[in-house]
Amino acid sequence: MSTLSQNTDGFPVDLNGFVRQCAWCRRVADIEGRYRLVSPTLVHGASHGCCEACAIRFLSRGGKKPLAA
Repeated sequence: MSTLSQNTDGFPVDLNGFVRQCAWCRRVADIEGRYRLVSPTLVHGASHGCCEACAIRFLSRGGKKPLAA
């Protein structure tokens, strides 16, 4: 990542103007691209993807069916 700016909520935005936030754990990527910042809610207008920790957790489940709620 290169030069990043800050949005009005104080979270770093990428070159496309999006806050990068994990849709599962709600962590927000910092200016280095690491999901370290925590938001209590989903950030409106964020690019919701999956952080490394959640990706590992979901991939480790293999082909197992989702847990029932």
